[in-house]
Amino acid sequence: MKKISALLVMFVAAAITVLGTACSNPASSSPSISTRTEIQGKLGKYSSPYEVGDIVFNDGSATPYTAQLTLTDEQKSAAIALIFYKGTGLNSGNDTTTSRTLGVGLKHSNDKLIWCKDLSNAYKTDITTIQCPATSKAYSNDLTFPFTGDRNGSDNFEQIKAFLKESGLDDDPSQFVNSVFEFTKNYSSTATNLGTSYASGWYLPSCAELFQIYACRADTTNGFDIDAASETLGGDKFDSNVYWSSSQSDRSYKCAYKLLFETGNLENRWPKNNKLYACCVREF
Repeated sequence: MKKISALLVMFVAAAITVLGTACSNPASSSPSISTRTEIQGKLGKYSSPYEVGDIVFNDGSATPYTAQLTLTDEQKSAAIALIFYKGTGLNSGNDTTTSRTLGVGLKHSNDKLIWCKDLSNAYKTDITTIQCPATSKAYSNDLTFPFTGDRNGSDNFEQIKAFLKESGLDDDPSQFVNSVFEFTKNYSSTATNLGTSYASGWYLPSCAELFQIYACRADTTNGFDIDAASETLGGDKFDSNVYWSSSQSDRSYKCAYKLLFETGNLENRWPKNNKLYACCVREF
């Protein structure tokens, strides 16, 4: 994917804070570290529950990524995700107890994709139920995502359809052809090594979840080099490209949040009919 030059942005992610088994994102919170169970006869060293930095294989096993890690061709071909988050801070609403473990898929969209077509009702509507406004701490420039926002993007596409239906504005499925939502829905056709167990459940991350991927990638002390790990496994890199989130802009009805991975900058004034790259995440 080609490098995309830096664009005008509203928020800047700079300072790094250590927060448990998640990386530097201030939205994170620290679950209890689970006891690791070593397993035999599997592609990976450990079984679930996973930890940040793990490579997940399609047999359900996992191995922590390190720069010195040597993997077989069989392991590389069976790798499906990198765990970038574990905690409660990316839940929506007032849920402060449910710990989620999130992994990002190794295959990104090959081409830039629209969020939706400009003739769709999703383009013309302020979908308030999937807004996740970011705020910045004074002096630190850390991004935070209040619990009042929709941090959990796992059901955002369903929320789009429900919001439009309740407003009497149903969209024909054709309005999402060649969109980021079509890409995530059909992710198993892009990542063909998922197997039966992991073929479904993938989704376009909210801007809070997308920023967490960047935070983990940028935190060289407590995170890990997601691009280097993905490249080792034959996957795609974020590099300096710009990615769509599934979060509706809180500034303009026709825009959604995007993230520039070169700097971690979030922009909430990018029209939904423009084309950017997309990645998929999943709960493990």
